[in-house]
Amino acid sequence: MNKKLIIFGAAITLFGTALTSCGSNTLVVTNDVLVIGMEANYQPFNWTTYTSSEYTLPIYSTNEFADGYDVAIAKYLSEETGKDVYIKRIVWDSLIPSLQEEEVNLVLAGMTDTPERRESIDFTDPYLTSDLAFLIRTEDMPEGYGTKENPASYEQLLKLFDGKSLVCQANVVGDGFIDTYFTNNTQGKTIRHDNPQSTYPAAANDVKGGVSFAMPAELPVVETMTNLGGLSVLYCDYKSFLSEEDLNGLSVSIGIKKGNTELADEINAALSKLSVEERNEMMGAAASRSAENA
Repeated sequence: MNKKLIIFGAAITLFGTALTSCGSNTLVVTNDVLVIGMEANYQPFNWTTYTSSEYTLPIYSTNEFADGYDVAIAKYLSEETGKDVYIKRIVWDSLIPSLQEEEVNLVLAGMTDTPERRESIDFTDPYLTSDLAFLIRTEDMPEGYGTKENPASYEQLLKLFDGKSLVCQANVVGDGFIDTYFTNNTQGKTIRHDNPQSTYPAAANDVKGGVSFAMPAELPVVETMTNLGGLSVLYCDYKSFLSEEDLNGLSVSIGIKKGNTELADEINAALSKLSVEERNEMMGAAASRSAENA
């Protein structure tokens, strides 16, 4: 796939006076602006950088900037809605409370819509729904399966990975899948879970260097990591073995305060105009920049 970034937001106004109260630097969080909470520490969805570029947005009350897929979506939403956008860096466990306390009005942070979280906040439609794939050295690609036309079955994956190890970025769905479906398999296969890395590029380099055999991740991420050279995409029939809950984990949505249907409807209307291909290109480009910053 041609990884061409969709660039939005040349006209985005940042840190406008409309968001100040009585001349102070305190943001007034209303539906007239987009005040977004994210960790800025979850590549390739969002991360912190010290350099401003066409891909970044300033992190409020700092001299730093946020980059990543979530930032690209934030730029897109700002342009579609005509609203100023602000990024607040908030640790993961405080993201939902920040919505409830109206410190932000959106959580755009690679968060999955789950029944448990629905008890506290509302969610938009998904802004990314991915396929699961594996990154593998080209020389280790099996013959006859693992292609887009003939994806590997669960049984084929277990046989291929037997006696080998898998690796992923820490604290992402792919890393959880390693234990659930491979290390703790019921077919007697010995598959090791290598220590997770801090970023996808670091995990991909473990695969490239032969430290680990394969890396599970969202398809756009895997496709982009093949740019490191000597690596290929191993497609799999993941829908046949992932639980319904884990299938849902491959989608991410934007969190909104409970009952704020006005903003939710506006965000959903904007997202509906963004095609699957455009979303994948944006994620692929973010993953590529993540690799460059590894």
